[in-house]
Amino acid sequence: MIAHGHSRVTHDLDLVIAMDDINISRAIECLTNLGFSPRLPVAAADFCDATIRKRWIEEKNLQVFSMINESMGGLVIDLFAEEPFDFRSEYSKAALIALPGIEAHLPFVGKETLITMKRLANRSIDRDDIKHLTATE
Repeated sequence: MIAHGHSRVTHDLDLVIAMDDINISRAIECLTNLGFSPRLPVAAADFCDATIRKRWIEEKNLQVFSMINESMGGLVIDLFAEEPFDFRSEYSKAALIALPGIEAHLPFVGKETLITMKRLANRSIDRDDIKHLTATE
């Protein structure tokens, strides 16, 4: 949200990753090494298992797999359980944005894709976010 001009603080970071086995395993390993652990009472490695992940999606309506790091003030990172868009296509046109305190430019989903994702989620906070995102156009 902040990357596209809306200053609502969300208290979490949503990550969309390419959902191939190697990439998922690397993401979980990286987050675990940084001190993140699942918010659910499951093993982090379970998210890497496509059969388990599919069951969670179908039976529990899992949309994101949340991992928390208490030593970072309770920072939550939500990994999408499925790609909400074609990852490779969106990554190739991602907005590269510098954030305060970070030297590198980080890839963020484009504004139009973010708005589409907000429309699909359709929560009241998402509808409010859409108003703010479209007001800055």
